[in-house]
Amino acid sequence: MSENPKFNEYKGQILEMLVRMFDYLALNGDFKIEEKGSRIGVSISSDNAGRIIGRKGQTLESLQLLVNRMMFKLDEECPHITLDIDGYAAGDRESKEARNEGDENAPQGRERGEYRRRSRHDSAPRTTVEQLEKQAKDSAKEVKRWGEPVKLPEMNAHDRRIIHITLKDDPEVTTESIGDGAMKKVVISLKKADE
Repeated sequence: MSENPKFNEYKGQILEMLVRMFDYLALNGDFKIEEKGSRIGVSISSDNAGRIIGRKGQTLESLQLLVNRMMFKLDEECPHITLDIDGYAAGDRESKEARNEGDENAPQGRERGEYRRRSRHDSAPRTTVEQLEKQAKDSAKEVKRWGEPVKLPEMNAHDRRIIHITLKDDPEVTTESIGDGAMKKVVISLKKADE
């Protein structure tokens, strides 16, 4: 018997999302969805494992983040969803790395919550103040929900200042710039009890 009475509903929604995403990306995959304590685990089996994992695990992490955000949008009570492909996230990384040595899609570790943004050199439009404020608030929600720090992509001092100002009055989170040089990352984390 399932611990979460809505598990079958979540399972159907997650399966529908993943099938649609894989179809759009021209990928194949078999999905096994099960409850793992307070989380939902999705095991994926695919001939396209290297493409799905991506360089340093970025594609798999991005896919997991996207699925979690979409499910949270549908139901804020949905448990955290973890994706695993052919044992990669479960710790079978060494054997996968050995098989894919020299392959640019070889799986590598990646920090949870770290987002990627194209640099201005890629001719991406400049991020607006509203977009930065939304990114800060969305990241703060994720930190509060999962309890793990979120590391935003490198940004200039102006953009970092907007993130810091947006969250300065939030009683539950704290922000900190890390890195060297003009471009630094902002880390959003839960405030400690003594702060």
